[in-house]
Amino acid sequence: MSSRSASSPPRTRAADASVEVGVVFPVTGLDPATGAEQRSTQVVGKAALAAALDALDGDAAQACRDERKWRFKYVRHFVRLVELSARSPEAALAAANVGLDYMHEHFQFGRAGRSLSVREAMKTYVDGTFETGFVNGSKPKPTRFELEVPYNGKVLRGDALLTQLDKWVRQGVIELSAGSAIGQVAGSEAWLDLSNKYFVLLGASAAMGPLYVLLGLGAHVVAVSRGDNPETWERMIAAAEASCGSLTFPLQPDKLPAGTPVAQLSRAQLCAAAGADLVTDAPEIRTWLMRVHPGRHLTVGGYAYLTGDRFPRVAVAMDAIMKELADVRRASLAFLGTPTDVHLVPAAAHAAAAAAWRRAPLWQHALRWFSGGTFCRRNARRPVHADGVGGVGAAAAAAPEPMHVADALVNAQGPNYALAKRVQHWRAMVAREQGCIVSSNVAPATRTASVTQNRNFAMAYEAMPAFAPHEVPGPETATAVMAALLVHDLSHPMHAGHPHATLANPQLLFASGAFHGGAWRCAFAYDSIGVPAVLLFYVRQLLQWYLLAYNAAQACGWAAVLARLALYVAGGSVGEPWRAFGAPGLLFWQNLAALEVCHALLGVVRAPWLTTAMQVASRLLVVNLVQAEPALWQVWPLLLVGACWGCTEVVRYAWYAAKLLGALLGAPSVLPLRPHTWLRYSTFLLLYPLGVLGELLLLHAALPTPLGQAAPLAAAGVPTPVASLLRAAMLAYVPGFPLLFVHMLRQRAKVLGGARECARVAHAPEKAE
Repeated sequence: MSSRSASSPPRTRAADASVEVGVVFPVTGLDPATGAEQRSTQVVGKAALAAALDALDGDAAQACRDERKWRFKYVRHFVRLVELSARSPEAALAAANVGLDYMHEHFQFGRAGRSLSVREAMKTYVDGTFETGFVNGSKPKPTRFELEVPYNGKVLRGDALLTQLDKWVRQGVIELSAGSAIGQVAGSEAWLDLSNKYFVLLGASAAMGPLYVLLGLGAHVVAVSRGDNPETWERMIAAAEASCGSLTFPLQPDKLPAGTPVAQLSRAQLCAAAGADLVTDAPEIRTWLMRVHPGRHLTVGGYAYLTGDRFPRVAVAMDAIMKELADVRRASLAFLGTPTDVHLVPAAAHAAAAAAWRRAPLWQHALRWFSGGTFCRRNARRPVHADGVGGVGAAAAAAPEPMHVADALVNAQGPNYALAKRVQHWRAMVAREQGCIVSSNVAPATRTASVTQNRNFAMAYEAMPAFAPHEVPGPETATAVMAALLVHDLSHPMHAGHPHATLANPQLLFASGAFHGGAWRCAFAYDSIGVPAVLLFYVRQLLQWYLLAYNAAQACGWAAVLARLALYVAGGSVGEPWRAFGAPGLLFWQNLAALEVCHALLGVVRAPWLTTAMQVASRLLVVNLVQAEPALWQVWPLLLVGACWGCTEVVRYAWYAAKLLGALLGAPSVLPLRPHTWLRYSTFLLLYPLGVLGELLLLHAALPTPLGQAAPLAAAGVPTPVASLLRAAMLAYVPGFPLLFVHMLRQRAKVLGGARECARVAHAPEKAE
């Protein structure tokens, strides 16, 4: 480890506790009772958006100012801003510049009893800085870098990755531009070698940040993250040491051991002193970054996320830092867009959403009708028409085309979140216009810890795939694909974020390379399916318990049938076997299995309904035929059928019940047991052919002989129409048995093909069966 020490003195600290420290919302009034300063986030957020709208439409700005229920009605004004900005490139840039000016002029920076505007504070506090820590990775640079994307327990690379990208594009989970960009990166070893690239990550420890991917590709990473969590710094430093990249980070001088050179500090001492707070130390971070890796071109990414009113504060702090690095060091800028925002989207995405509306399931449209349009609201909006011919970039568009807006803002996230993301949009558009390369791709909604700590969001994400084509990947998948898109944007000379590329409107910067998880192409607006998704989650939970009860009852019922059959045989087979174990036992439990066809048809289980119907129908025919024809109650094939069916069903239903119980208890890796899984997918090899033999013998026993006599096994025949039906059923076994047997062999090969595959399939989360 080594370091470079800056010559400037340490930063100053706040001395007056009455002044809030760091970037804060401006004072909006005084408490009438106490005289204390009040800082209303709603007042400021409304004013900031109204200021941007003022540059476009005075009436829209006034409507924004007059909004009395800002917390619940803010969405319409953000949508209106995007629509008005879509009219021309000049309009979009004017709104962005005014919005940024407002944030920098009105947000305050408190320190040492003083409160300055953020803009003034960045000019005032220019002396303080940090010591510098540096860790060089010990892993040799590989001869060949390869893009790896973790996904559903696997690591995709090469052809497997390209196949998945194609699947995502066809499903509508990502835009074609995103699939193409990731595919280009996967096929370019030169692009993946980041050993000559320098990245500044503001909020380096963010769950969606690209830190670990970049280190794995040999990049030089400058990490800025808070210093109140040494465990986080321990992970980042350890990852850097184990990589072929490097990590540079700020060290707080007042936390360093006196008289010990930075190069001689232990890892524990480095972790204790590492870090800087973007909200309180923005000017010093800026000053430090101006001097880090001199002469190197930087890519500065704004990845920090904080909850509530802290998000706009850290967004403004990052923006102030990024603006100066772009102005002075000509740094490239990087952001992660969110799908839960309002964007201009490609015409193809708009058309896909309209088509999805027409083919959406009836139950989803029924939700809209019953809710009066609150749920399952149409996603495809009317297009916005530009004012005239225009364009942004090296050449202007020949003729303006309609702009398509997708409103995926989620009201529950709140106006603070929307405002913070809008600041990032504004900076991306302005920086690109000023000649900076910008990477700002929409990332998918992801099951990160910060999001899923909200129980409602966690439940909605679980059920969201029911509203096609939504998919909510894990953070490991999202970070890998978004890092790949970042690499693409820094390497491809004509991507949407390059200042030389032509865009009909600056907001179309965010329409390219979008991994939106299906939000743009779904039939329904994102915010209108949140509550239905939560309700669907509860319904599915109830169905899981129902299916557990059903399968457990079937397992017990068939065990009782087997027990009664065993007692009948042990007792010398006296009397009619059907009375001993067939009715009501076997008859009841087999007829109850007709529910399984309903389960498949309704989507409660993933089994194909036709295959399920074929399996169930033959058995229903046999048991009800026997029940209706007393002459068949004592034939010996009943013993064969009862034994084969009973053994099969006890194993099968008990396996389903164990799998459901494991999922409900959060122990899918424990239940079902592997020997049980082997039995589930092996007993049919013998029992299924024997069971089919017994069924055919029973059907044959009910048929009259060619001479009109009863078959040898039966006391009497059946009416001629029924006999014709039975002969047709017997003929159906000719194609049906091989078809179903081969299907089960394939299932067995899939599950028992190897220990790893066996565990994956046996414990994979499913709806249930």
